[in-house]
Amino acid sequence: MARKKVNKELTIEEQLQKERENGLSFIKDEVLHLNEPTYRFEVGDKVKYGALKDCTVKEVLYDGKVYGLHCISTEENYGNPYDREVYRVAEWTSVRPLTNGDSRFSKNQDVKINFINSMIESLIHKYYAFGVDMNPEYQRGYVWELEDKQLLIDSIFNNIDIGKFAFIHLDDKKWTETGNGYEILDGKQRLSTIIDFYENRFPYNGVYYNDLSAKDKNVFLNHHIVQGEVREADRRAVLKYFLMLNRTGKSMDQSHLDKVEKMLEE
Repeated sequence: MARKKVNKELTIEEQLQKERENGLSFIKDEVLHLNEPTYRFEVGDKVKYGALKDCTVKEVLYDGKVYGLHCISTEENYGNPYDREVYRVAEWTSVRPLTNGDSRFSKNQDVKINFINSMIESLIHKYYAFGVDMNPEYQRGYVWELEDKQLLIDSIFNNIDIGKFAFIHLDDKKWTETGNGYEILDGKQRLSTIIDFYENRFPYNGVYYNDLSAKDKNVFLNHHIVQGEVREADRRAVLKYFLMLNRTGKSMDQSHLDKVEKMLEE
């Protein structure tokens, strides 16, 4: 005769103990990699841990590197939320005081650029197929000398990162008026160098693009880069983007940055 299986529902205390044991088993391999704590809590302290509520320190483990916490978790329950007690074992870096400071460091949080992995061939296609305005009013002129250009090409052939490229995606009205679908935001000197080399306007180590081997042409076109686009940005946002982006190549002189700052203020 088959024995009937009995499902025993755990009490709250049993469930918390089970969660504690599971947490301890998971964290034991992480303890070795935890650095010495720079702040500490005592048993009974109220703390912040993720999105859980009303967290209280119940245990101080591994000399303060790990804490056992009793918290309240709100379960969604298909639109009928309810609270339940939980026990969490957490590394010290995940447990923080309830109080927050009064710092005001965060800026430009409205500035969002969607970056994607791409290749130089894609940049070249964008330049010729859609048109890129290389001289918006906030950009400086062409300042790279031949040595700067050759250093960029050298980086490409040596598989060295050449920085990000950023573009403003122009609306249909501007595209129709100017013939350009994009506007260069960051990477003007690098993009113009890539186009110039591709158009045979200067050599690298005495060799023009037309005279490269098939392998070297392929390496050039397929060199990995990162490019991003900004859509539906007004002029104020564009100037903020320009001022915050990191730049490679010759450093942007302060007088030009001051000029763009003044444009933004106006």
